[in-house]
Amino acid sequence: MRKINDQKALRTLNRLHKASSGEMGKILKGLSKGLFRKLQPKDMKDAYIAISKSQGEFLYDLLVEHQAKNIVEFGTSFGISTLYLAAAAKKNGGKVITTELLPEKCEVAQKNFEEAGLDDFIELRQGDAIQTLKHLDSSIDFLLMDGWNDLYLPLLRQLEPFFKDGTIIYTDNASFKSAKPYLDYIYSRPEKYRSRRLADDKGGSELTTVAA
Repeated sequence: MRKINDQKALRTLNRLHKASSGEMGKILKGLSKGLFRKLQPKDMKDAYIAISKSQGEFLYDLLVEHQAKNIVEFGTSFGISTLYLAAAAKKNGGKVITTELLPEKCEVAQKNFEEAGLDDFIELRQGDAIQTLKHLDSSIDFLLMDGWNDLYLPLLRQLEPFFKDGTIIYTDNASFKSAKPYLDYIYSRPEKYRSRRLADDKGGSELTTVAA
């Protein structure tokens, strides 16, 4: 497996992973609000809800192997996953477009990008992903779905014109009930999407390849 050798980026990632490892209380506090109403993104404004280190390393290796340059991410949070994508973009001569709804998370994420020295390879768009990802300048080599699950399907359908033969989609939290309409859509179109489950733990993950 290819490893990130950018020590500045690694120091930031190690700090962020350490910080995110002790956030179960914040997650439970956010989830508790769903007892009385439907959960909202703002309920998790203090939580990383980030990918694991092993997931990040897998994504970095995958992107470098496929020389992915045009990388799009739905769900920045505090930027842990974005940094893995950006490290690969730097190596491949590419760029990451990432989007986050909450302005307070964008502010922290931007500082993390600068600390890691990868901010030149990241374009952070703040707002509703349906709006912020409406306009792209090129086709997508790699798409990371790691935001609010209810938006997975409408966002996928919106981005389909930017897919090409070989576009790779990695979906986090694929085991969640709210991700089922998205996965049903993909599975019902085997001529376009070739998909397989990678893991069921930690919310599950799905790897999908687009066929033209």
